[in-house]
Amino acid sequence: MKSCKKIFAAVISAASLLMSSLYAEYNSLGIPDSAEIRKTIIDNWLNQDLEGIRMQNSQIRANKAGEIFQISLEEQSDVFAVYVSPRTQINIDVYDSTGVHTVTEDAYPVNAFGSWMYVRSKDDGKPEYLRIYVAKNSDVYIQFKPHKNVTTCDFVIFNSFAAQNVPLGIPFEKLLTSSVQEIYNLTKNSLPWNYSGYVQNQYDSNILMVKTIRTYLKDIAYENDAMYDEIGKNISITKGTLHIPEERNKGKLVLSSCGFVKWVVDGLVDPIAGSYLKRGPLIESTVEYNPTGYQGNLNNSFNTNFSLDWTRNLAAAALSVRAKKTYLYKDTGVDVTVEPFTAVYTSKGVTNTAGYIKNTGYQPDNLKALLYVLAITEPDYFYLAAIRQTDRKSSEVKVFNDAAVIFPFFDKNGTFHISVFMDGEELKYNDFEKYLVKSKDCFVHLTRIKTSSNFYPMGIKGK
Repeated sequence: MKSCKKIFAAVISAASLLMSSLYAEYNSLGIPDSAEIRKTIIDNWLNQDLEGIRMQNSQIRANKAGEIFQISLEEQSDVFAVYVSPRTQINIDVYDSTGVHTVTEDAYPVNAFGSWMYVRSKDDGKPEYLRIYVAKNSDVYIQFKPHKNVTTCDFVIFNSFAAQNVPLGIPFEKLLTSSVQEIYNLTKNSLPWNYSGYVQNQYDSNILMVKTIRTYLKDIAYENDAMYDEIGKNISITKGTLHIPEERNKGKLVLSSCGFVKWVVDGLVDPIAGSYLKRGPLIESTVEYNPTGYQGNLNNSFNTNFSLDWTRNLAAAALSVRAKKTYLYKDTGVDVTVEPFTAVYTSKGVTNTAGYIKNTGYQPDNLKALLYVLAITEPDYFYLAAIRQTDRKSSEVKVFNDAAVIFPFFDKNGTFHISVFMDGEELKYNDFEKYLVKSKDCFVHLTRIKTSSNFYPMGIKGK
């Protein structure tokens, strides 16, 4: 797996790729299919020894549908790979004496939608694995490996295994010339092919909410323990008393981590209910402990589940307002508890994943993959994240203090995005991930809320 990580070429953003409309003629999934080309190169590329392949230059060939593919070789220290990659077109900004203009050029990314990567050992030429990129995101692929007399397959999403070591009743060599449709027919009951695609035009309200939140960020200032109550008064979350903003933040929306999350949800609630949410119901406990046990005694001193309770109750309240019926958290099903992955590839190798842990959530290792799956299976939802980290004063104590708002969605070009808002700011997902893993034993608990274009967050009075 390490060598496969090294062998990847740089990912070209799918947002800039203009894909052919002919793919559907070859398979029901719309994936570019190089099967007829691979059948013609079986001897001089796929079964040829490395020295023989080195003697050849990269080749450009077309299938009967007019799709253009490039056949190429790439070497690493211990393996080599033959790629069959479909042509894409990428827009490039060119600067000259007249200014800047955009030109379109052909490109053949080795990890593009529909690419095949056949990896073999340099030592003996034996196959290591065959990888097919089955989605417009290059972090989603299926992979086949020969294992003794059996072929096994994996379905991988952002280094997380949605299926792992699934046995196939077909010789590995036959896959080298199989069509996408043939492979789909063979694996449709054993691999989660529904994760390879998405339905267009289902993310308009997600995108609208993200754009709307962005317009308010310049007017938001972060302060501890600050929220706005049902009438728009700035108060303390923990005490319910008036919150006095710092002098430098006067004239701004002053919010804490959990206060900011409520502000977002209030933007959905107020257009329907005519007011914002009250503080009291949001701080109700959602976790029951033995009062005489360690955790029960600890919670008597301070609430270790603050942001967990807060996000659960916010999601329940949003559902209640939308349904025009009062629901308690325990009756709502707002928690995300799905477990689509069996294992995850980390710097330490492939390890089993813990999945969802009740009242705790998910480990950060496969959170991105989970959000990808949720964007496909729940396209009209966003998520409140309660973040559990180690207490700064005691490494034995785990606390839910902070919270974030997460929007996973696909744009019109099929590019996957994750917009994260936390503490009144928008974070790049990589930065959010670094923040999570910085704390040992960090977990993220998600609750779901339906998106809506009827979204009007509270602004600054007088603006």
